[in-house]
Amino acid sequence: MNVQHRLGEEPADHTHVSVSCPACTRLHLIDRATGKLLGERRG
Repeated sequence: MNVQHRLGEEPADHTHVSVSCPACTRLHLIDRATGKLLGERRG
């Protein structure tokens, strides 16, 4: 499932931010630079 979320202003020293997912109600870590999930394969 593709869920969209807007990242707020976070300090620049944080490379990943935690996002509460409205679809599965779990926390996901998102890479601020790429927008990909932590551990997601590139490709």
